[in-house]
Amino acid sequence: MVSLISRSPEKLPQYPETWHVLIQQLRIWTAPPDEEPFRPILVMCMNLHTGIIQAMNVEQKIPTPKSVKKMLWQAMRKPNPALDQLPHRPTQIQFEEPAMAEALAPDLKKIGVEALSHPRLEGMDDLVRELEEYLREGPEVPGLLTGKGVTPEIASSFFEAAAEFYRAEPWNILSDRHVLAVRVGKERKPRFAIVMGQGGYEYGLAKYQRWKDIEALYGFVDHFLETIPKGGAHSMTYTPVYEFPVDDLEAQEKYGWPVAGPQAYPFPVIFLQSGKVKRPDRAALLWYEAVLRAVPIVVRDYLQPNESGDFRPFRAELVVTTAVGDTSVVVEYPAGTLPAPANRPADLESPFQDEEAFMFDRRAMESSLSIFGTGFQDPALNQAQQIMYEAWEEQNPVRRIMLARQALSISPDCADAYVLLAEEEADTVGRALEYYQKGVEAGERALGKDYFEQDVGYFWGLLETRPYMRAREGLARTLVQLKRYDEAIAHYRDMLRLNPGDNQGIRYSLLNLLTSLGRDDEAWALLNQYDDGMAEWLYTQALLTFRREGPTQKAAAALRRAIKMNPHVPAYLTGRKRIPRQLPPYISLGEDTEAMYYASGYLPIWRKTPGALDWLKQHTNQQKKTKGRKRKR
Repeated sequence: MVSLISRSPEKLPQYPETWHVLIQQLRIWTAPPDEEPFRPILVMCMNLHTGIIQAMNVEQKIPTPKSVKKMLWQAMRKPNPALDQLPHRPTQIQFEEPAMAEALAPDLKKIGVEALSHPRLEGMDDLVRELEEYLREGPEVPGLLTGKGVTPEIASSFFEAAAEFYRAEPWNILSDRHVLAVRVGKERKPRFAIVMGQGGYEYGLAKYQRWKDIEALYGFVDHFLETIPKGGAHSMTYTPVYEFPVDDLEAQEKYGWPVAGPQAYPFPVIFLQSGKVKRPDRAALLWYEAVLRAVPIVVRDYLQPNESGDFRPFRAELVVTTAVGDTSVVVEYPAGTLPAPANRPADLESPFQDEEAFMFDRRAMESSLSIFGTGFQDPALNQAQQIMYEAWEEQNPVRRIMLARQALSISPDCADAYVLLAEEEADTVGRALEYYQKGVEAGERALGKDYFEQDVGYFWGLLETRPYMRAREGLARTLVQLKRYDEAIAHYRDMLRLNPGDNQGIRYSLLNLLTSLGRDDEAWALLNQYDDGMAEWLYTQALLTFRREGPTQKAAAALRRAIKMNPHVPAYLTGRKRIPRQLPPYISLGEDTEAMYYASGYLPIWRKTPGALDWLKQHTNQQKKTKGRKRKR
């Protein structure tokens, strides 16, 4: 007996059923590995007799009659085992698109199935919405035109201003520490604006209603939602097209709203403390438009550097043209005195980090080496250090702090205890500095003068020197945060004297600092001190050569060496790829992860070097053309 599955459709039993075929592009985006994101197209066949989905495919492109026929024949001959059906054919198949019904009618007629054109059935839209929400893992962000009083004309003028702002790239000059006080139109009290983008992972403009909302950003919080003001967090960011709300994308295509590029779709939104979002109303969108037009003028005409690396105070009174006509904008800098940022634990810095993830603390591994003796002469200090090894292994942050306090109660010379308190208990940078300073002093007492005279060059190789070196590295890093650069540089250099093998990677911190300060001669001396093949070394050599000589053959050769070692870096420096908000936990040499880390630390430095990014773009474009010609040959 021939199996039903092996039969052609016309030989299958025919049931008195009607199937309905729906074809619709979903309001979501998907991004398969190593492929461009796309909006999937749902092809679904519903059995109207049983109410069961007979077949369903998700396509990347608009389905052809041939692909739809293949799906239907498959549904007849090999029903999904979960449906508990025998192979069979229906009496009728309805198509929402008349053209599809007409194209498949001859083939369906051959197997005795009638093809009909029929509008969408009631309830099908709800089914599709449920599927989209499931795949999206949440509700859809409402469109810009849902904002009260927002019209297509006002939105178009806003898009135009956002495109001009993006092309002006004010984040090359302004950082998130440059807060502008802004009054638009007849506003009596200023709002506060921060240009986002110097870090390279999110570009745009943040808006704050009150100064205390700015101060809250620098305080210690238990959860990132605590930084959102009661009225919501207002921002206008640039997103790639696949992160853009579908309503906005369809409106943008319908009305021809301009965008500056595939990564520059403007997304003004208000994040609420509840975790929900809403879109700005007419007044808020007009405010954004005025400020987006004013800031590039301010950057061009009013910013004057002062002796400390900041900008001189100014007040700019401008008139810009918006959707409602000429609008006055008053911009003042500085808007106020910013507090030093809190020394937040790493797991609180980003809402995108997995709060349950725990990174193994490598310092705990030293406990296995301590069985051979730490070298400390003081038994109490040895006991305290053993407690710190236990603290490094502990996952509970409260318990870790308790163990550090216990270690200090046993020996006040336990430098690692101060390091942990600086990292996890200190609520301000100043408090962290105090802990690190105490840790350095404790390490000096624990080691004694002989170590600093007889063991120069062997620090870190000696297990008992590591707590001191950790405390000193933390001290230098905190001094950088406080802009006490000369002190930090002195610490970094002395640490390299004590440990020229540089197990801690101090040379990378020092190179970044020297390069960002424009101390190029000192940076060159450091580069020549180490034969290093990391992206940080090679790309910085290329940058410094360009700074010194311009786009010479020597600079190009240095850049080629860097690109050969890691070809992923230029995409992050030139903006073709976004630097992720949360960097990966590990680096693989020559891979994408190394490129992310380099760009996160050096993008502002490349931007501040006149012509450097244009030179990099030209060079990489030329390399692509050369490779393309070689492939053709």
